[in-house]
Amino acid sequence: MQPSVPRIPLSIGYRSSRTGRVVSLVVLGVLLTVTCGCVGAILGTVLNATTGQGTSGSGAVPALVALLSAGLVIVFVGLLVTSVVRTNAWLEGSRLTVVRLTTKSVDLRAARSVTLQATAVAHTGVASDGSVVATGAVTRTPVLTVTTDTGTVKLGLRSKESLLIPPPEMYALAAALDTARCPGAPEAAAWLRAMAADPRTMLL
Repeated sequence: MQPSVPRIPLSIGYRSSRTGRVVSLVVLGVLLTVTCGCVGAILGTVLNATTGQGTSGSGAVPALVALLSAGLVIVFVGLLVTSVVRTNAWLEGSRLTVVRLTTKSVDLRAARSVTLQATAVAHTGVASDGSVVATGAVTRTPVLTVTTDTGTVKLGLRSKESLLIPPPEMYALAAALDTARCPGAPEAAAWLRAMAADPRTMLL
């Protein structure tokens, strides 16, 4: 019996703030559901009045509009909560799995191409007059893209709290990429090892 391959988690999701975000989203979802339900009922009542059904006392239209409005909010908030809870990634040998709303998995040994590029995201703030302005701060996030015959998987190497994944995880990714025999894999592995040794390498 062959020993099982250990799973190495990659810290791309929410670390310390997951529970707080879920609670906040649930509370916000409840408030929005009630609010949208009430607004939908009012709109349904107005619609009843404009179509001449208000005199018959029918409450079907207001109830349907209220339920539809509340249902849309529940679905939207549910997707947000699911995204917060599910966002994850891990390595099992040479297999990389990335989980968001859906799960994608690739075997790095079968990769057709690998790229590692840093994408820059400019930060914004709110001025005294309420307008959105650039703060001048920029966050660079390395994004690993692996393409195989079955699809493409992208992995941002920052957590949802804008923290770079720890050096041991970068070394593990680099070791997994050593099994790939495709364009871009050696360069990506070398860059990962360089960033693990000195994160400032990402800015070069």
